[in-house]
Amino acid sequence: MLQQSHANYRGYRTAGIRLNEELLGELEFRPTQYFDVTLDSIHAFDKAHVVMLIEQNLISRSDGRRILAQIRQMEALGVAETRRHARGGAHSCEQYLIQTLGEDIGGQVNLGRSSGDLGEVSRRITMREKIIDAANDLNNFREQMIELSERHIGVVFPAQSFLQHAQPTSLGHWFGMGATTLGRDFERLLSLYSRINQSPAGAGILTGSDFPVDRHRTSLLLGFDRTIPNTFDAIMSHDVIIEAASVIGIIWSNLARLADDLELWLSSDVRFIDVPDRFCDTSSVMAQKRNPNLPQQVKAQSVKAMGAVTMSFVAERGASGQPIMERFEAERLLWELFDDLTPVGKNLALMLQAMQPDVDRMRSAALDGWSTASDLTGLIVRKTELSWRTAHQITGIVVRLSDERGAGPRDVTPELINEAAELYFNRPLLVTAQEIAQTLDPVGSVKRRLVYGGPARVVQERAIEELRGELTSDVRRLNQHKYRLNESARLLEAAIDKILAPAVGDGRKLGDGDDTRNGSVFDHH
Repeated sequence: MLQQSHANYRGYRTAGIRLNEELLGELEFRPTQYFDVTLDSIHAFDKAHVVMLIEQNLISRSDGRRILAQIRQMEALGVAETRRHARGGAHSCEQYLIQTLGEDIGGQVNLGRSSGDLGEVSRRITMREKIIDAANDLNNFREQMIELSERHIGVVFPAQSFLQHAQPTSLGHWFGMGATTLGRDFERLLSLYSRINQSPAGAGILTGSDFPVDRHRTSLLLGFDRTIPNTFDAIMSHDVIIEAASVIGIIWSNLARLADDLELWLSSDVRFIDVPDRFCDTSSVMAQKRNPNLPQQVKAQSVKAMGAVTMSFVAERGASGQPIMERFEAERLLWELFDDLTPVGKNLALMLQAMQPDVDRMRSAALDGWSTASDLTGLIVRKTELSWRTAHQITGIVVRLSDERGAGPRDVTPELINEAAELYFNRPLLVTAQEIAQTLDPVGSVKRRLVYGGPARVVQERAIEELRGELTSDVRRLNQHKYRLNESARLLEAAIDKILAPAVGDGRKLGDGDDTRNGSVFDHH
């Protein structure tokens, strides 16, 4: 007899059924890491699917109650350990049920279902949970960035382009930029969530089932926002996973840019900021080294994220249904990138909180690096009504002459400006030494940037209030998603409780001394 003894049931892929040989051990593709990540999602789908089968009268209520009671027993014994002991990967629940209840009962659990929708449902449930966690992490980080923006609103430093001094701004303005960027990252996550949180349940391997399964009921019990309308699309399309890799890649890229700034400011030559030793390592050879490790860790995650994006695109190449195992490799990397966001983001926030800016050094660098040259151009325009381009050319000559003579912004005089104007169009300009000094002062430059979104204190104070309002709204939106997921989990357990409730005239629940024997292995036949 080819049918396996239920106590020793090893799954549907055994020699003598479709194939004549056992699978070579090295080819058994059940990636432990992937299974561990999706285990809870698979378990939730198992429960919701059984409830739906019972409600649709696709399995008898008596058998369904035995199955659900045994699943509850599995939970009492520990889902992870029980399912690993049963083996079977994504089908470990079926193997456990057959081992404990026999094939006639336990073998019903996958009616109207396949590895296809089992994998897709668990993948989406897992991903939506990681999206929720990532969005929560981003909101916590945004809160820190907003607080730091307010703390450092008056710290002036020279922003850069091409790694050259550009224009003066404030450190508060920089933190506000970071908070705004994280806000866009949050929006990307929530937008991704709306497409991830759609149910493939009941789609089978691509055409669904000829049994009347209720796809919408399973979707509701699992907390999905809607059911994917096309079963072919539900199983064979994986663009949302590529999108997930892209979104987490953008998040890590944005964090890496902030880390690049920090690393530059901490460098020996720049030294705009300092951080406590707890954020630094040293060298085994160069005793003088004090290496800030955390920015490097953030940038390393960004590199890994770019790899995940590439892997996700490549893994999904080919005809519909052709890519199968490739995506497991890409997804393992994807799970890591989401999971690492919590500890790395927390440490980055701690470092930023402990960061000490060298206010005088930053201000001096803003002045000495000609970051207020644009302000000098503006002064010439206002004093003479010359065009911007004409004033810009004269300023350029002023900077060149100063460099050639070993001078700097502090040495600019009305005579030098007149010399530059004479060289450009044979006319002097009337500007005073006081006007020049006020114009080239980087602190004054920042104060004059009153345009919406600019670095001036009064503008930034309004911007900080806007950022706080947006964050409050986003926290509320995220909490609504969390609430709906919690409600769906409650609904699923309530549906199971209702099925397991004692029938009229029966004083006990199934599982209390009945033939499930509290999870022991017995011969159903």
